[in-house]
Amino acid sequence: MTTVTFYERFRSVTVSGHSGYAEEGSDIVCASVSSMVIYFCNAAEALGAEAKIRTDEKEGFLFWELASPHPEAETLARVLYAELRELGTQYPQYVRVIKSERE
Repeated sequence: MTTVTFYERFRSVTVSGHSGYAEEGSDIVCASVSSMVIYFCNAAEALGAEAKIRTDEKEGFLFWELASPHPEAETLARVLYAELRELGTQYPQYVRVIKSERE
C-alpha cells in the first residue's frame, strides 16, 4: 500500500510504499501516484518554492518540505491532497491518504 501523509498547513508531504496493485511496470495505481507527486514537486519549484526533498526509489519513498511558507505551493499541496484522496476512494486497498496536524 502507498501511504501519503500531508502535514500541518500542507507544508510537507511524505509518500511511502508501493501500492501493490500489479507487478512492477504494470501498476497503474503506483504510476498515478508517482505522476501526481512528480507534477506537484515540479510545479512548486516552478512557482519559486524552495523545498527539501529526499527520495528512495527502491523503497518507494519521498519526503518534501517547504523551507519557508509559500502560499502557492501550499495550495498545490491541497490540490494534490484532493486528487490523491479521490484515487484512494477508487483504490482503497492500495492508496491511503492522511492529513496530520503535527509536523
